[in-house]
Amino acid sequence: MKSSFRAVLILQMYIAIKFGIIISLVSLSIGGYTQSGLKFSAPLQEAYRDIISLKIKSGQNKLNIIKLNDPQNAMTYYIENYADFFTLFIQEEEAKYNSLLKNKDIRINKIKASDPGSPYFLFCQAEIILQWATIKLKFGDKISAATDVYEAYRLLEKNKQKFPDFTENNKSLSIIHALAESVPAWVRKIMNIKGSVDLGTSEIRLLANKSFAEKSIFKEEIIAIYSYILFYSNNKREEAYRLFENYHLDHKTNPLIAFLKATMAQKTGRNETAIKILEERPKGDEFLSFYYLDYMYGKFKLHRLDKNADQYIITFLTNFKGKHYIKEAWQKLAWYHLIVNHDVTKYKQYMKSCATKGQSLIDEDIQANKEAKSNQIPNEVLLRARLLFDGGYYAKCQNLLILNSEKFTKAIHDGEYYYRLARVTDALKNYTDALDYYDLTIIKSDPGKYYGCSAALQSGLIYEQQNKYIKARFYFEKCLSLDPAGYSSSLHQKAKSGLDRVRNK
Repeated sequence: MKSSFRAVLILQMYIAIKFGIIISLVSLSIGGYTQSGLKFSAPLQEAYRDIISLKIKSGQNKLNIIKLNDPQNAMTYYIENYADFFTLFIQEEEAKYNSLLKNKDIRINKIKASDPGSPYFLFCQAEIILQWATIKLKFGDKISAATDVYEAYRLLEKNKQKFPDFTENNKSLSIIHALAESVPAWVRKIMNIKGSVDLGTSEIRLLANKSFAEKSIFKEEIIAIYSYILFYSNNKREEAYRLFENYHLDHKTNPLIAFLKATMAQKTGRNETAIKILEERPKGDEFLSFYYLDYMYGKFKLHRLDKNADQYIITFLTNFKGKHYIKEAWQKLAWYHLIVNHDVTKYKQYMKSCATKGQSLIDEDIQANKEAKSNQIPNEVLLRARLLFDGGYYAKCQNLLILNSEKFTKAIHDGEYYYRLARVTDALKNYTDALDYYDLTIIKSDPGKYYGCSAALQSGLIYEQQNKYIKARFYFEKCLSLDPAGYSSSLHQKAKSGLDRVRNK
């Protein structure tokens, strides 16, 4: 993770794997710039709608017909790339990856043989390259992904110079620019990437302008990217979540919208809403299998301490053939048996599976694996409080911690109790006490665990919200000085974004 390719992980895996935001989505507006060789025709729009709704077979069938009826339209190959992208991104099957990888160069060559006078000429090439960079990272091909990210960025910047009024360039550039300052300076210099949170936000806001987005067939993708930048780069969580309601994005017809909307709902303390969204998501053989949604559903039900939460986690583990979130899923299954059934034997059994199955490539799996290797059984009170907090059940969480306070305040521990108390106090907007508890967490936390690092980040966010920028900078820098195994990558990314926001204030 500490190689020169960490920049790529920050720019791509952080967006795509950690937070689920699909970054390589087209946001083309209807009309204008349509030229011979790159036409976004009505049949092509229909195929795109199918693919973006994960009706991959239907979309591919329509693309095959378009190839016969309009063989010179290179835009077909651009849209076709989405079928591979979603299939590989969601299902993570290695054999399919090895089989489909050759399509990248074939499709780019088709675009290159089309119309160099169109603003879509470089744009489509860059988008295909970025999609494959994301997929390559999923399958561990970091060196090739790094090259692809740089090439795509260069093409987008070149296209922006050639066609300054072609606002679609902002779609992918906005993400790269929003995260640019979070990348180490020496890496930015090598890759010649420039930008800031403010620049990236303003770029995507232009596309998300209601009058523009509402008339675009691709408003879902525009809003998805805008919500990501608001949520993770600007720390405007409520505003990010409200976008899905303000723009009436329908989770009942599109599994991807259900995925994004449920994720945002849960992360803003709306666990009940997230569960309902996933219950209402479209299902059936016409849709690409998306077993991660079953895992999300089981995990959100576990936050509510439901008796049947384990069923959906098992469905994911039984059917998913990829390598991410496997360890975390076994960990959550172990938690279920410890908290719901009070079964220590089952907990140990499933944590053994956590240690031996899946891979430690992302923060959630790294942290789960660390717990499995520690052979330490979590404290049931603190674990229950954690699950209730993650579900947004703040009053229940706080009452549980207060009722059991003597068990922890008079004992030596790793700081987790103060961290849990700080987080729920923060969520209930009692910032004065929350800051005190965060400081206690930093002082008492085990350096090998994430509590102190996260506490520093949360303190920085509170002080930023209060316009106390000197203190905010202090705590963001404190977060970066701590390096616990498991969560440091995502925590550090957020701290760097925070420093970018407050640097000149």
